[in-house]
Amino acid sequence: MKINYISLFLLALLTCASYSQNKIPKGNIADDKVLFEYAIYFLDNDIVKVEDAIKTIKKLHPSIKLLDSVSNPESIKESSVVITPITNVKEQFPPADLEYLQYTNQGLSESEKIELQKSKYVLLLDFMCKQDELITTLKTANNFVKDLVKNKKAVIFDSDTRETYSKDYWNAKRLINDNTVNISNHITIHFYQKEEYCRAITLGMLKFGLPDLCIENLSCNSSLGLTSFINLIAQTLLEKQKIEKTGRIKLNIDAIKNEELKAVLLSSLYENAEKKAEINLIKGTWEEGDPQNRLIEIGFSEANPQVEHNEVITKLFGSLDKVSYLNHNEELLAASKRAKEKIPELRKLFLAGLPINSSLLIKFPFENSEGEREWMWVEITKWKGETINGLLQNEPRVVENLKAGSKVSKNINDMFDYILYKADGTQEGNETSEIIMKMQN
Repeated sequence: MKINYISLFLLALLTCASYSQNKIPKGNIADDKVLFEYAIYFLDNDIVKVEDAIKTIKKLHPSIKLLDSVSNPESIKESSVVITPITNVKEQFPPADLEYLQYTNQGLSESEKIELQKSKYVLLLDFMCKQDELITTLKTANNFVKDLVKNKKAVIFDSDTRETYSKDYWNAKRLINDNTVNISNHITIHFYQKEEYCRAITLGMLKFGLPDLCIENLSCNSSLGLTSFINLIAQTLLEKQKIEKTGRIKLNIDAIKNEELKAVLLSSLYENAEKKAEINLIKGTWEEGDPQNRLIEIGFSEANPQVEHNEVITKLFGSLDKVSYLNHNEELLAASKRAKEKIPELRKLFLAGLPINSSLLIKFPFENSEGEREWMWVEITKWKGETINGLLQNEPRVVENLKAGSKVSKNINDMFDYILYKADGTQEGNETSEIIMKMQN
């Protein structure tokens, strides 16, 4: 599962409850009845008639009962589906536009994105089941979709994740081969900037009868470890189906039952990973534009939550933070001078607003009480005049009273180097690191 970086005009802001508000009570966390919806958009005037879809489900998937309309959740007694044809697509069920697809497509070719805009026929599939039949129903539903689009020009839309999938991606990631589910293949994470910091929210937990998850006030440079962290929480909720202690849940990578996700999580560990942690769960507050679902916020303190974010992720997955001890030679100082010459350009770029999925880090010197210096990276969150405010990105080795994630303030003229992470995955700057690596060899 990839993280989707969504700008504010694509995704409405979500404000979750502060840590001081209601904790999630212990007990069952899953809905008794589950509803989820897929839509198949047919391309190039291709089509599967309703009667043919009915024949397919009766022949290949008879465990799913056909209904004429969506039931009241309370009346759901067995796995069922409502199949609705839509011919007035632009008015009744318009596809995601090209701009939104830039962030939310999974495996679509450029031609499929364009053809999707001209789709004239959709099959809307609304599935219903009881919680104890969820995995079987989800497996059958996803296979039914696979069968319907076989040998057809079509793409698939998941109403819960708001993503559009190619047939190949669907067959590779969304089919369930046993009785355990890798939840990371069935949800997505939206990660976007909200004022100085970033926030993350899942979409897709509703199809499992579970609340979606959100985290506030994140470092915008924290997305890599964050993905594994959120996937671990989601998988734990799916497998436990309950909260064992009010406002708290224990995470344990080794206890994950789904071997596929467990292998992915274990492969990302560093030697100092503990693989276990306990986190806070509090009730989130729904706002317009959010998933039509309950929300759980992963609760952290309000003063400097970024430190706690880093600590819990480091505890679970470990960290690799190398320290170099060396003297600054002429070559290194010359590279630092070239970086400083970029200050006006970097300031203009930052104040104009960094593009989606980009961030600016600057390396500054920090001193301890003994006068020893340590150069560390700071993610910039505010730039006013010569004053830089940001989040420390390294775990200090000699500087007291600071931790990774600490809020710090520095003078831009003390800058040693910079890294500009760009939206296309490339980066600019960090020339001094290349020289340091050469000096160490």
